[in-house]
Amino acid sequence: MKNKIIVGLAFATPFTAMALELNGNHTYTEEINIPVTHNWYEVNGIKYSGIEIQENSNTTFTKNVTINEPNESHNNDFNKGIRAWAITGSSNTIFNGDLNINLLDGYAIGIDMGAINSSITVNGKTTINVDDKEDSEAINIDDGILTLNGESLINGDIFVFDTAILKINNKSIINGDIEAYDGGVIELHLQSGSKITGSIHSNADPDYPEDDAGTLIMDLAKNASWDITSNNSYITQLSGQGNIRFINDNLNNTYANNTNNFGQLVIENLKGSSNFDLRTDIVNKQSDKIIVTNSAEGTHTINLTNNGASNTTGKEILTLVEIDNNATNSANFKTNHAVELGGYQYDLNKEGNNFVLTGHPITSSAMASTGFLNANYLMSYVETQTLLKRLGDMRNSGEFGDVWLRGFSGKLDSFAGGKLSKFDMSYHGFQFGADKQLSDNSPFVVGAFVGQTYGDPDYRKGDGSLRSFNTGLYTSYLDNNGLYIDAVGKYARQRNHFKVKDTANNRVQGTGHTNGLGLSMELGKKFNFNEFYIEPQTQLSYSHQNGTTVNATNGLRVKLGDYNSLIGRASALFGYEIRNENNNINLYAKTGIVREFDGDTYYKLNNSKESHSFKGNWWNNGVGVSANINHQHTIYFDLESSPGNKFDLLQVNGGYRYSF
Repeated sequence: MKNKIIVGLAFATPFTAMALELNGNHTYTEEINIPVTHNWYEVNGIKYSGIEIQENSNTTFTKNVTINEPNESHNNDFNKGIRAWAITGSSNTIFNGDLNINLLDGYAIGIDMGAINSSITVNGKTTINVDDKEDSEAINIDDGILTLNGESLINGDIFVFDTAILKINNKSIINGDIEAYDGGVIELHLQSGSKITGSIHSNADPDYPEDDAGTLIMDLAKNASWDITSNNSYITQLSGQGNIRFINDNLNNTYANNTNNFGQLVIENLKGSSNFDLRTDIVNKQSDKIIVTNSAEGTHTINLTNNGASNTTGKEILTLVEIDNNATNSANFKTNHAVELGGYQYDLNKEGNNFVLTGHPITSSAMASTGFLNANYLMSYVETQTLLKRLGDMRNSGEFGDVWLRGFSGKLDSFAGGKLSKFDMSYHGFQFGADKQLSDNSPFVVGAFVGQTYGDPDYRKGDGSLRSFNTGLYTSYLDNNGLYIDAVGKYARQRNHFKVKDTANNRVQGTGHTNGLGLSMELGKKFNFNEFYIEPQTQLSYSHQNGTTVNATNGLRVKLGDYNSLIGRASALFGYEIRNENNNINLYAKTGIVREFDGDTYYKLNNSKESHSFKGNWWNNGVGVSANINHQHTIYFDLESSPGNKFDLLQVNGGYRYSF
């Protein structure tokens, strides 16, 4: 341990007159600037240190004191900015101005104390800079008391041991490791704006088992922070409202058997309401960890970072805070937000004395990505529909053909299944088509259509858009005795996009494209009772939807499986017709049952596979009117609702057909 070497050098160095030796009682009222106003102390012709504190001295500096590195080489000896060693009596040194020590050439110690009854107090700002981190220290105290009351800027390590006490108050910036051992005491009372970058240790050094532990008490005010640079730190007491995070990597690991980039902070006594930034790798069961051994109280916050690229399954459990079973424990830990890892959301829960991350529902971005399955399925259903809804009453088709245009608008909501839920979407669209009888007096009509549908899905913590282009062919058989058969073949290409906020309020986006093919066959027969009629109907619709992959901007990769859909419908129309020589008005109400017989599919959140199914039943009810005017103009309109165990639908549909 380098502390041992430093101590040895201190005792071996001959004591001769220094450039600025403090003896007796004295007050310096002028500014001190070494080597400008005073020379450096020399040992064997080599400049060695700036201020030497002798026993029984009481010295006050009222103005600023500056000690800079001498220009000459010191031949691997240690330069000391201030030294108080081998004193049998007492000494008291007070700096009421600023203290600046800059030792930037090799081996150096900014403040070096080894006198039991010596004390140094700095009431102004303290600045200590040492250059060689491996072989230099900003502060090295074996015995005595050092108190820094003003603001401080310290670049270099700090070591306090034996009977020494170090107290650092006010706003402080410290870049270096801090260690209290073998009975040394360090008290850090750091105000807002303070920052420590380094590791802290107050336990016994494993390289020197004969050493006793030291005491290190840290109170971090709100907006003060500590960045931990090694994989292991140990502190006697932590309190306040400060921010603590690990920034270590493999190069800084202190134990050879540690193979990850994470760290642990051991705290004997935890108080206050600290904020801990912890890193996690829940898949490999690794993370930064807080360990409390003696007592824990207060409410503390753990800040976690979302990682959509993590290959989680939602079943992982990871301990972030470990509190000894024998510890006095009234502490509570909470997260700043539920953490999103992969496609799953994890919450912090208490298990015994410990606090662990456990899986919860899928994330908002996963929900939106997999919601493309639902949106595409429902859009395909909306676009297929029935003959009457698509074309109105076709029993009055023109001799030379028809052209038609229909529009529709509606809302779907309450889609639920597996881990997917709370899906709703408003939509609107149109279709344009033309058809013609195969020949005069033929019961067969053939036609084609093209259309576009727009959806506005709402997702948890966001929304999205859906655009579907569809085109197809159809043929219908219309018998004079009331029988009809309608067959439709359809192709659709759909583009989905979502924009949601994650649990950290970051925006996440994703886009997917899919293609689908569909076939449907509808059969019905009309039974007239004077102006009234009943028309039983049945329909069977098959469609195939291709899968796709959605790469969200948060790193989540969602694979949507392809699927086959087979929907059967059994329903009936109850109508009333008003006929005259030129016009025909058809008023009707309808009801029926619809069932999805297939619809099994899956989705993958990164590599975690989840099953999903569209199987279910729903009712289809509606009212409508189809009016043919002068044998050329057909106007039709209907309103329907479909409540079911998978989704609810409410739609209005209207169209116009012109017969030549």
